[in-house]
Amino acid sequence: MNIQTLNSKTLSHALGALVVAVSTSAFAEGPFSYIGFDEATYSDKGREGLHEIYSGRMFHSAVPLSMLDALAAADAERKAELGYDPTSPEGKFYSAGTLPSPPNRDTDPGIALGQSKFERDGANLVNFNCFACHAGVVDGRVVAGLGNNNVMQRIPGANGAKGPNMFRLASALKTDSERKAMAAMMQDMGGVSPVVPEITNRGDNYGPFAVWAFGAQLADPAKTGLLTSREKTEYVALIESSMSPPVDPMPWWLMKYKVRDYWYGDGRPTDAAHFSLNFSGAHEGINENHASHVASTAKALAFARETQSPLFSESLDAALVQKGADLFHGRTKPADTSSFKTCSECHGAYTKKPSNLDFSKPGSWDVAYKGSEELKAVRTDGAYNEIVQKYRPIAEHISKLAAYYEAKGTPELAPIDDPLPGKGYVAPPLVGVWATAPYFHNGSVPTIEAVLNSKERPEIWKRNPSPHAYDRKRLGLDHTAVSRADYDASAAAATAAPYKSKTALDQMFIYDTKGFGRGNMGHIHGDSLSTEERAAIIEFLKSLSGSDM
Repeated sequence: MNIQTLNSKTLSHALGALVVAVSTSAFAEGPFSYIGFDEATYSDKGREGLHEIYSGRMFHSAVPLSMLDALAAADAERKAELGYDPTSPEGKFYSAGTLPSPPNRDTDPGIALGQSKFERDGANLVNFNCFACHAGVVDGRVVAGLGNNNVMQRIPGANGAKGPNMFRLASALKTDSERKAMAAMMQDMGGVSPVVPEITNRGDNYGPFAVWAFGAQLADPAKTGLLTSREKTEYVALIESSMSPPVDPMPWWLMKYKVRDYWYGDGRPTDAAHFSLNFSGAHEGINENHASHVASTAKALAFARETQSPLFSESLDAALVQKGADLFHGRTKPADTSSFKTCSECHGAYTKKPSNLDFSKPGSWDVAYKGSEELKAVRTDGAYNEIVQKYRPIAEHISKLAAYYEAKGTPELAPIDDPLPGKGYVAPPLVGVWATAPYFHNGSVPTIEAVLNSKERPEIWKRNPSPHAYDRKRLGLDHTAVSRADYDASAAAATAAPYKSKTALDQMFIYDTKGFGRGNMGHIHGDSLSTEERAAIIEFLKSLSGSDM
């Protein structure tokens, strides 16, 4: 493949989120703190998993470092046109949701938390690692395992908008090894991509659809394993005819409480073969590499299961916590029970540990949760559930891999795609829920207060872009409501704006709940609560945090 003939927009989309020459200097509001990256807090297996995530072995696709440097330089020359400084830490976070590496990470200063630098076949390469999507920031704290609700998985810009000069970028590749690596990455990307809405927003996660897209291309999984076909199969046609709704990732620390993971109940938290599909891309030798890839994934999962929720950083009203706990568990009833449903029925029960009965301090709760093997239908937006059920033929196609690995005598290497049947989603445990805004499976509700009072849910809302912004009263994202007229005007301006300009990127901070798969309806169980009762439950939810859970 001639790198100079690659489609400009395709390559720009592939590289944009990887260009993250971010220093660890403080943002204007103050420096970041880091939670969950201290190796001393993990077991030997957990530490090994952290190193595995950093290693670069989780993803096969990679980009030559020289190409990224060239793209960063090209962006730096467009500061005036873009309307912000893309070389600054603030600019990198604003434009791509990129977070700096923690100070104790042994890597080059320019390598971001969600990147890994390594050498392969004589070329210095950079690729994504798990932390690109599974390390987020809340109230200035970067947390391992928290979904990154600022990550940009799709670069904004109108069709035909000016992007970087591809000939200039291609000229940055100085060696045959670099050119070969870049061509291999483009070949990995050559298959079907999920169909996503034209205007996306912060935190939209299309990772699950990448798994189905890869699975749809498997040529004959029972006989040829993970080898893919370039022919358009019926499964590829199914994806290309479907729109993919957004989905918000669950935090990693919930895995330890669950039998099945994800909103649709697929994936056992210890099933490395299943999770390896999240990071698989078509490439030469994929069957030969699969065993080591599964072993690599198992190491990363060991780390993920040991992550902990961040502790809510303020003292709590002890009496209010106890009142909220009683309402949450149905030990007391609200004055108006017309819409209320006992929260513990879906989200698990929590008992204060005898070793620490101080309700003014977060943490120290025993967790009893058994809800991960049942989908709950509470009338939230159904688009994601519908697409999961529509893709069942692809799931069954992927599951034919079991025959291939059984014949090889390695059944443990077989990924099994088996989503729960029925309507609805897995109602997760609520450990660390204070930090996981926005809420619902599609991230449509900015605060817990609005989760508990549907009348407070804005139709269109714009989040504060600062990584230090946090609404402690309503418990969630600091945001403002946006009128339909203002949204339509800003959307039109963003569509016409230059590639990665401030105008285009600003639109990605706005959430329109009338968009496909973005509805904020349903889950009205708190609507009849009084202001005081709602405040009590929120105070209790703040306490469900920290390592002693």
